[in-house]
Amino acid sequence: MSFWVVRAALVALAAMILAPATAIPADEAGLQCELVPTEIVRAARTVDGDTLQTTAGETVRLAGIEAAKKDGFAAPFAGSARDWLDGQTRGRDLSVAAVGPGPDRYGRRHVHVFTPDGVWLQAALVGAGFARVRPFPGEESCLPALLEAEDAARQTKSGLWADGDHAVRDANDPSLWDRNGLYEIVEGRVLSVGHGRSMVFLDFGRVYWQDFTIMVPGKLADQLAESGYELDDIADRRVRVRGVIEESGGPAIRIGHPVAIEVLDDR
Repeated sequence: MSFWVVRAALVALAAMILAPATAIPADEAGLQCELVPTEIVRAARTVDGDTLQTTAGETVRLAGIEAAKKDGFAAPFAGSARDWLDGQTRGRDLSVAAVGPGPDRYGRRHVHVFTPDGVWLQAALVGAGFARVRPFPGEESCLPALLEAEDAARQTKSGLWADGDHAVRDANDPSLWDRNGLYEIVEGRVLSVGHGRSMVFLDFGRVYWQDFTIMVPGKLADQLAESGYELDDIADRRVRVRGVIEESGGPAIRIGHPVAIEVLDDR
């Protein structure tokens, strides 16, 4: 399992969002989400691999993850993801804990979902290889466990991780230039760390205006430093980052939360 340089920072920041809660068992792997469900809903139908409609007519989306979709990410696995979720939920009473600022622009509430027999659906879906970790703002709770589930699925090449088209991308992959606007997971070795007026740049190539870069806003860099993690110490370390590719000279990912970046090797 990868070493998370930001583990302490993540815990500290999450504590500012969530009060202590009773841990809920997730699946046979023992993964837990420390959220207390606030309501019960009954699943009427499965929209796709991470979206359900309740008998009350509400649409809810599984928070913190992105399942394979027919017209999007990992399309060949979309049917399997939907069928798996449908088999776990249709006609069942589900415990949910809402997260985030409220309904998204499609009117969906983002929630963590637990079955009557204690299965945390996010962890199980990611662990089966039918989804990857993708948190939206306000969905940072329980992410260390989801990253652990994703890492296990990737190591065993479960589900979508068996298909090279959906694998983690190398920071030196020239195809990153063509993936502007897409959410990706990228790995590589940080060659240098640069400091701008309001941004810290983790550069993966020697030509920083055309090679892949991680952009860390100054406020987040300060939070990490206060938690004991100086970004300058990441130079020459192998790193995994997740986020939307944008153009900043070369391809780049701008992170907004410590969970988006993992250091994969120990000194």
